[in-house]
Amino acid sequence: MTSNDEDLMQGISEMTPRLLTAMEAFEQVQRNMHPTRLDQLADFIRPFDEELRAAFEPFDQLVFPEHIAKFGEHIKGAATYSLRASDGILNAGGDTMAAMKAMRAQCRAQEMLYPVASVLTPISQYFLELPKRDNKALLESFLEEREGQRVGILNAANDRDARGGFNLYVPEYLDTSKPTPLVIALHGGTGHGSDFMWAWLREARSRGFLLMAPTSQDDTWSLMGDPDKDLPVLLHTIEFIAENFAVDREHLLLTGMSDGGTYTLLAGLREESPFTHLAPFSGVLHPEISMNGNIKHAKDRPIYLVHGTHDWMFPIETAYMAQQELEAAGANLTFRPIEGLSHTYARNENDALLHWFNPALALDA
Repeated sequence: MTSNDEDLMQGISEMTPRLLTAMEAFEQVQRNMHPTRLDQLADFIRPFDEELRAAFEPFDQLVFPEHIAKFGEHIKGAATYSLRASDGILNAGGDTMAAMKAMRAQCRAQEMLYPVASVLTPISQYFLELPKRDNKALLESFLEEREGQRVGILNAANDRDARGGFNLYVPEYLDTSKPTPLVIALHGGTGHGSDFMWAWLREARSRGFLLMAPTSQDDTWSLMGDPDKDLPVLLHTIEFIAENFAVDREHLLLTGMSDGGTYTLLAGLREESPFTHLAPFSGVLHPEISMNGNIKHAKDRPIYLVHGTHDWMFPIETAYMAQQELEAAGANLTFRPIEGLSHTYARNENDALLHWFNPALALDA
């Protein structure tokens, strides 16, 4: 027996804002993640968890009719993962790895929620940057029928039990015949492109650029000498995308977090590198770059270096050393030491980074 319309509408109206609020709150947890702050973060997330849990219990009992069953499954799935994420923080007990797993559960919540973004305006707004959330024309553009067009999130052999594939996000309203900037975002060690994509999707959806989130061939990128398994695949993938979409070759950004940041410089500072801009976050300047002479390829290269002053994995001193070497090599360097930031992705920096990468992508452009 299905639930009646009144029960469904009430359940959706009570559940949706609590789910979105909890997910927004968890982004604050991610920004402030540090092994010494886990108890504080648990105190912060607890009231949001309690609100969501109270709404979820009756919502989970609702039975959706067949024509909207998928919608109900996605909302329930997103809430389940969101609760799992907050539970991971609440019960971390000082275990940093448990907290990191909670971050991945938050990514799964977003993955479950995105397919119904076009159904409810508040969900669509959640997947936009704040200044764009009341842009009526933009919101309406996601509702237009695009029969046969390859837009949205495209998965190329990138399920979470696989390595070496990629996700490509093509904004649903994008005119794919016009040259479009491409951002390639590399996950950290033991990470996955299907998760790291969410660190950039909101920006790509708001501003209209192609977003590629690949997964390394092994648990992390090719950082330990030859052979480099990842660069040939990355280069091939870029060409594959360019065959199917109009890629702006003058604006091709390679960026990454942690090991992905380290590999951004390792792969980007090579002869005939196709990447026009490099933006490593919380990584290091790999010694091989200087040892093999590739540091010379930093000359005049636009590089946006981001590092937290409280990074517990790669101390800020490593970033200052990278700054010195890159500037000595003649790089066109922008260095952003973020006060108080731990070893976590500085998503707040995406806005300035995109303006630096291509002023046409600025929110007010």
